[in-house]
Amino acid sequence: MKLTMTAAITARWGHRVDGLIHTHAWTLEATVHGDEDAPMVMPVDDLERTLCELVEPWEKHYLTHEDLGEWKGFQPIVWENEPTVEEIARHLWRLVQERVPQLESIALTESTEFDRCRTVRLAA
Repeated sequence: MKLTMTAAITARWGHRVDGLIHTHAWTLEATVHGDEDAPMVMPVDDLERTLCELVEPWEKHYLTHEDLGEWKGFQPIVWENEPTVEEIARHLWRLVQERVPQLESIALTESTEFDRCRTVRLAA
């Protein structure tokens, strides 16, 4: 048995997928694990702060695999691969795991602003 704790933040950034640049409010969840009898897995404020720090550079930017210049005030951040939700989740996994070794899972949800949403989860 293990004890888990999940923290979630919401942030906004854009991405270019299938040739379309658009923005979302994203929800990023990270779940960490510890011993079942641990008084605390980790301070939740620390995990939330880590998540915020990792995505803060993406605010007012759009993720893309091809630099198209400024778009509606958003600057590009060029990635090697097309920044699908799956690719962003994989990228976030690597970033979070470097700072939070007890990471168990990452979930990235596109907003429900358009009467739909999707969530991608990665788990250890």
